[in-house]
This record gives sequence, structure tokens and C-alpha cells, in this order.
Amino acid sequence: MKQPFAAPLAISITVLTATIVLATGKAEKPTSEYAQAMRALAVVAAELPKRLAADDREGLNKLVIDARPPLAVLDQYWTKRGAEDAIGFAQAASKAIAEISVAVHLMENGPNPLASEGAAESIKNFKAACESCHKAYRETLPDGTYAIR
Repeated sequence: MKQPFAAPLAISITVLTATIVLATGKAEKPTSEYAQAMRALAVVAAELPKRLAADDREGLNKLVIDARPPLAVLDQYWTKRGAEDAIGFAQAASKAIAEISVAVHLMENGPNPLASEGAAESIKNFKAACESCHKAYRETLPDGTYAIR
């Protein structure tokens, strides 16, 4: 007697097993270039709110300039891997940096509360893009370093 559910059940188990194997694949250490880019962007993320609070337009502008090369590294890294969501996170971070740059230039013409608010919102967006990517792709190792999922 044939079992009508045997073939679909076998296929389901195979797909589930493959999914588990792919999902629990080994995390990889980031390249030194990628790790350096992450460290540079961590400094940018930490300093942006401080520079804005201090109305340090020169410092903000320097941070915007400093963020560009590391963001390019991220975009290239994730593009090579075809990770569309990570590419989107990198592009969102890059867009936020561009918006901060525009706000800084508007603030240079004198006090501009709207530009300051725009910069603050863009800083939040920059940090949110970073956090989203970290949640999806960063794994903390027992030694305190990070790996990429």
C-alpha cells in the first residue's frame, strides 16, 4: 500500500534541513578593510550628536567627509555578496550622511533651527540604518569581536 503523504513529507523535511543548515552557517570574520570601515563609522555615529549639540559645524562637516570612504567600502562589500537588504542599509546610511551635509551648509549661513532639526533627524536615520544592518548581519563572538552572519 502506498503512503500518499510520504513524498511531500520527505520534500518538506529536506527543505527544512537545508534551511537550518543555511541559517546556521558559520559566521565569517570581516575583512580588515571592512573592520576598519566599521570602526571609522562607529566614531562618526558617536560624534555626530555631540558635534550637533555643540553647534560645531566644522566638526560636523569633517565627520560627513570622514563617513564617505567607509560607506563606499560597505556598499562594495555587500554588493559583492548580493545582500539586497544590507545594500539598502548602506544606501540609507549614505543618504542620511548627505542630508547632514546639506543641513550643515544651511547652518553656516547663520542660525537655522529647521536645518538643525533636519540634521538631528538625519543623524537618527544614519544610526537606525547602522543598527538595522547590525541586527541582521553582526554576531558578537565570545572574545568580544564581531563576525558577519
